[in-house]
Amino acid sequence: MILRGIKLSNYRNLDDIKVIFSDDINYIVGENNVGKSNLLYSINRVFSGKNFESSDFHDISKPIEIVLRLLLTDLEKGMFDDLIDPKDTDYINVRVIQDNPDEYLKYSHYESSEVISLADIRKLLLINYDSLRNPKNELDFSKTKGAGSFLNFIVKRFIECQVEGTSFLNKNAVKKLERYTTSILSNIAVFDRFRIQPLVENNNQEMLTRIMVLKDSNSIGISEIGYGVQYNMLIVLSILEKIITYAKKMQNDEDKQLQTLLVFDEPEIHLHPYLQRTIMKDILKIASGEDVEFNSILHELFGIKNFRGQIIVATHSPNIIGDDYLKLIRLYSEHGSTDVVNTRNLSLNQSEKKQLMMQFEYIKEAIFARGVIIVEGESEYGSFKLFGNTMGIDFDREAIALIKAGGAESIIPLMKLFDKLKIESVGVMDKDKKIEKNIPAQENLFFTTQLCFDSEIVYRMIKCGREDVLEKILTDYDSKGTERYMQASALNKAIDKFKIKNIKADKGYKFSELSINEKMYPVLYITWFSVNKGIILGKIIGQNIDKKMIPACYARAIRKIIERTV
Repeated sequence: MILRGIKLSNYRNLDDIKVIFSDDINYIVGENNVGKSNLLYSINRVFSGKNFESSDFHDISKPIEIVLRLLLTDLEKGMFDDLIDPKDTDYINVRVIQDNPDEYLKYSHYESSEVISLADIRKLLLINYDSLRNPKNELDFSKTKGAGSFLNFIVKRFIECQVEGTSFLNKNAVKKLERYTTSILSNIAVFDRFRIQPLVENNNQEMLTRIMVLKDSNSIGISEIGYGVQYNMLIVLSILEKIITYAKKMQNDEDKQLQTLLVFDEPEIHLHPYLQRTIMKDILKIASGEDVEFNSILHELFGIKNFRGQIIVATHSPNIIGDDYLKLIRLYSEHGSTDVVNTRNLSLNQSEKKQLMMQFEYIKEAIFARGVIIVEGESEYGSFKLFGNTMGIDFDREAIALIKAGGAESIIPLMKLFDKLKIESVGVMDKDKKIEKNIPAQENLFFTTQLCFDSEIVYRMIKCGREDVLEKILTDYDSKGTERYMQASALNKAIDKFKIKNIKADKGYKFSELSINEKMYPVLYITWFSVNKGIILGKIIGQNIDKKMIPACYARAIRKIIERTV
């Protein structure tokens, strides 16, 4: 079975919510406290058969109702007999109802209301991991619960494979230790009173699981190693932990096939960015059945021949998310209630899809934002956060993402994507691209009054009478400062591009050679800005200009996104 969809009613803050899942991996994203963990919790409950509690009912006078849409194999179709979707025989729709906190979960066929056994639902093994687990309490061979149960199982399996009566200790040497400790402890009244004495453990499993410990190459114990390593191990061992129990139920199956639903809540906790990406690759490799070493463990220990997993992961990290935007499930709040965007249902044309597939790697962080500002190039990207700071607006505090589109042609497709994801966005585009592409005016799309960022900044500084700031930007960035020489060819190229009238450069100039009243003065700066455009220059611009000097089109864009996200 594969979970293709779930609809929830009257469950916590999720009411009349329908989620569609991909077969391989699904990323649940959204702001804090929007219901991501609630969604995972509901899935965990219905597949484990655990009843909901009174706090789970949004309205205590109404039942919690959940509808599951499950994709079936041919074998599973036979298991459910005729209880399939009459419109598509590859599926079954299961209604799960709990009328009130004192009742049990009831499972039935959605179309006919015929009762369905929980045991049949449980044939899809759910493996759940949440970041609240403490690896120090689990990564221990002596533990019989949690991730440590797999370590314990390995020792047990080893003992079972040995000849009966095999001794793992030098008993004569240990007996000496036993007698020595007894001679001392017997002189302590409480030990003598209750006949407490030290004895060598006769149970091999108990003894060996206490001897075995996990250490790194420097002989540092697992509990003393960084949390990143511990949680990395815990995530993988939590999968094997659940398989132990399930494998016992499959002992009589000749062809052991295991389909799982792997649910992870914030697996990125305590992991640095590279390790976050690595652990997700590991999980994907395991779930797709491509991890040869993992498969060999399953076959050797449990006789499992085929392992597959569908992954559902709730995350706040762009490093966890893969490169396919169609795997996103975004929860968001609107008018006091929670709703969902299923990216599998997004309606985009081929050109838009191509743009998004190419750009998605660079815009992942924006998926977690309340609002997005999309700019055209690197200079804008370097300056806009500093413009915001100057205006008293902290992009991080307001959850505003800044995206460099890498060209004007990508701005509108990205705005369309964010609109469909229910994330507010504004775009900022150079005037020359508006003219070139004949782009009509839009409410959330802002254009420079000059041809581009470079000329917009220069003319704004001059209009404000702040040529001193232009010179400060020049000297902060360029080691030659006002002694920088600009060739006549470069100046004339800028004159042509920016359509500056009644002027032509018949020679090159240094900045120190021109006064602020000369016609060539702005040309010199526009040329220099164009040649040196980039993130670093953008930052220097942002650091040097005050609120009045921020070009109006940029200030309006920043105010607009704040207005739309409040």
